[in-house]
Amino acid sequence: MPPGRTPGGALRNLSLKATSLGLERGGRLLVAVAAAAVLGRAPFGRYVFASTVTAMLALGTDLGLGIWTTRALARGRGGDEDVVRLGLALRALASLPYVLAVTAAALLTAEGEARAAIAWLGVAALLNAFADHFGAVLRGYERFADEARLNAARAVLTTVSGLAALAVGRSLAALCAGMAAASLGGFAYGLATMVRLHPPASRVAGPIFHRGRARHALRQALPMWLAGLVSLLYFKVDTLFLHAMAGDAELGVYGAAYKLFEGAMLLPAVVLAVTFPQLARAHDDPPAQRRLEQRLGASLLGLGFLVGVTLFLGRALLVETVFGVGFRAAERSLAVLAAGIPVLYVNFGLTHFLLARNLERVTTGLSFMMLVLNVALDVALIPHGGGPGAAWATILSELALTACCLGALRATAPRRALPSSPATSRRDRRAA
Repeated sequence: MPPGRTPGGALRNLSLKATSLGLERGGRLLVAVAAAAVLGRAPFGRYVFASTVTAMLALGTDLGLGIWTTRALARGRGGDEDVVRLGLALRALASLPYVLAVTAAALLTAEGEARAAIAWLGVAALLNAFADHFGAVLRGYERFADEARLNAARAVLTTVSGLAALAVGRSLAALCAGMAAASLGGFAYGLATMVRLHPPASRVAGPIFHRGRARHALRQALPMWLAGLVSLLYFKVDTLFLHAMAGDAELGVYGAAYKLFEGAMLLPAVVLAVTFPQLARAHDDPPAQRRLEQRLGASLLGLGFLVGVTLFLGRALLVETVFGVGFRAAERSLAVLAAGIPVLYVNFGLTHFLLARNLERVTTGLSFMMLVLNVALDVALIPHGGGPGAAWATILSELALTACCLGALRATAPRRALPSSPATSRRDRRAA
């Protein structure tokens, strides 16, 4: 039995994931805090805008292949090297339109320092996307120690390079160039790890991928990609609306609150990253799958209440300590976001439950619905509410997502067989 499938191994994996991802998120938060202090509210707002645009475009290179790779490797049905090679090859092909999209975004939507920021952060986002895929491969193999080392290396590189760039250049362009340099180092480390797992000398000669296998992989992966893309849009579209309707200064204030809110998302990200391989394997055992889902859902809800209450009560001290009195207005947005953290934690679990049940098309449909709702709420709330209005749009959308996910899970749950009806038993087994 692999170590990740024992209780002790699961705790060790959670510890490794929490520590390494905490370092990475903490490093990014430290750089963001320093950037806010050095650059000021309006330039910091431009940094938030550029990083959001490039992150959204970079998701276009994923095609759902990250979580597809993790799921395929976790189920262990052979052809592991083909899965890894195919995923990386498809992502490389998807990078070509991404480069064109970033170039267009830099030329058409920005000028001066903002244009340089989009260009540099575009490079960083692409390199980070490949490093994230390397992490997905490692999670599929349940090599959480290797993934922890990758995340720790990226954390150190991001922190050192970002802070050094701010200290030397003290400008938005210098910061973004430093982030691109850090991403290059993280990509190189991850690539070296992949080569160690699958040495070139051990590979069988042949095409990188077969067209039939590529089509089969994309049929499974694209619905997950669409769900993730739309989910990111409805999480990040408020940034675009704030930029257009309220200006860079208001976006900078909201960005400070959102950075703290994103930091609180570390716990569910860790829990689901470690447990998703177990959820994927339990697909063939519905009773075990339901038990695991119930335990995870209850744990996420409890953690969400604990973190949400802490963040809500300590928001004033936290904002002024981390970002300074110049960002005191961020407390109003953070209050709303903190109140919604329990819902966000539960939704982390519910969406992963759907993916583990091969219901990626359901998640895609739900994500489209939530995007439409979130856009409508942003248009209604941001003009008068600013940052807090955007925060309310996020939380109300998440409440709607909770209700929809619970309904979808209940509707697709396999029914229990009736002992007196063999025909019913056969139908239930086929549904499972």
